[in-house]
Amino acid sequence: MIKFDQKPINESNPIIYIHIPKSGGQTMWNLFRQQQELIHVWHNRFFCKLNEPATYITNIRHPVDRVISTYYHIRRYERDPLHKPVNQMTLEEFVSWVQDESIENKRYKSKRKLENIRYRTVNLATRYISGGDPEDIKLAKRNLRKSFDYVGVMDYYMESLYVMQKMYGWDLSSFRKKNDNPGRPKVQEISQDLIHVIEMYNEHDIALHQYAKERFEKKLNLLNETERYELKDWVQQNK
Repeated sequence: MIKFDQKPINESNPIIYIHIPKSGGQTMWNLFRQQQELIHVWHNRFFCKLNEPATYITNIRHPVDRVISTYYHIRRYERDPLHKPVNQMTLEEFVSWVQDESIENKRYKSKRKLENIRYRTVNLATRYISGGDPEDIKLAKRNLRKSFDYVGVMDYYMESLYVMQKMYGWDLSSFRKKNDNPGRPKVQEISQDLIHVIEMYNEHDIALHQYAKERFEKKLNLLNETERYELKDWVQQNK
């Protein structure tokens, strides 16, 4: 079961998924709906530690991949408030909004304002995990380390799902990857100059992603021999 953007009320150790946009959320929602227990999805809410015990989980994606995915998602999804203007932009033009430092990195009241491109692309993961500040990488890392029970990384997507399944005993047999962007080029096909610009304006997200990735790799290294065989089979079955 799933509930969006609500604080738990009178629940014992609720599970709260902090959904950073374009980080595998649609697939996770589909899996959460199949579970017996209630899972809270904070889609439009940043991390906020509750006074009562809670289990926080999330997924982290490399910001270059996330920004490119955001551009192609907006172009494909006609209901997105920025669909019409962004559909007329090249990726280079879209990234020019990312790097425009004259635009304050905040959520603008009108979702149709193109200035929201910066809010949706610049250090977005740091904003969500820190609790709202895209510049506070120290707090974001601290929150990941001290408050999050599970942090998956998109680089190890199938491995992350396997670990989540083992940790919570969830049935993930209905797994189907959702919300792919058909026709989207791979990161390797994007010009290095453009990638450099995206990286330059997402330095905190790069650091947060690397931190999460290293912690997840340590978790993988702790798997015993039986679990390693299980993981290999899981990945093969769900390719």
